[in-house]
Amino acid sequence: MDAQPPLEQSLEKPGPNQVNENLPDTLEEQYLNLKLEVEQLYRKIDRFRGLFQTLISGLVIAIVIAIGISGWFAYRLLVQEQIAQREADQAAAIADEMREKIEQLETKLQRQDEQWQRFRQEIPDELTTLTDSVQSNQRQLELLRDRVKKIETEEPTQETPE
Repeated sequence: MDAQPPLEQSLEKPGPNQVNENLPDTLEEQYLNLKLEVEQLYRKIDRFRGLFQTLISGLVIAIVIAIGISGWFAYRLLVQEQIAQREADQAAAIADEMREKIEQLETKLQRQDEQWQRFRQEIPDELTTLTDSVQSNQRQLELLRDRVKKIETEEPTQETPE
């Protein structure tokens, strides 16, 4: 009973120095076939592991690239928004400055218009006064001329009686 049945012997792995003479050819062939299949499965698993690692690496690289591109677009958008905000602020400042200058010009124009209106109102009064003055002076001048003429005409008559 110490002898092992041939089936159990066929499942044991033969050592490097041990020769399996008890195994039939078919069991030995099955053993070799199974050993080849296991080696092929290990190679396939190694290949699949390599493919899987390559796929994971590719996905990681793609994700990193996508994150980089989206970060770049976000940065560009942020910079464009900052530029637009700065331009809007500058435009608002220029608009305020122009509005202030326009208000100053309107105020100045209004003052000049008021001065012009006063000037137009004062000139006719002054012109009337001046015209009246000139006319009065002309009348007085005429009166004085008439007197001078009278005096001149009277003087020769006074010289003759002597």
